[in-house]
Amino acid sequence: MTNQTISELVKMADKIVIDEVKGKKVTLKISWFDLKGTRKSKKFLLTEKEKIEF
Repeated sequence: MTNQTISELVKMADKIVIDEVKGKKVTLKISWFDLKGTRKSKKFLLTEKEKIEF
């Protein structure tokens, strides 16, 4: 996934959790509701100095 997709998901996120930290890498879990009201979530592995816009 690209940073653009992560930024889009962050804007509609219901919940953002730092799931795991290992050295200079972080696993970020983003959860949101789709149009039908079903909760969806994805995990992203981020490395040091990556940026996400809110």
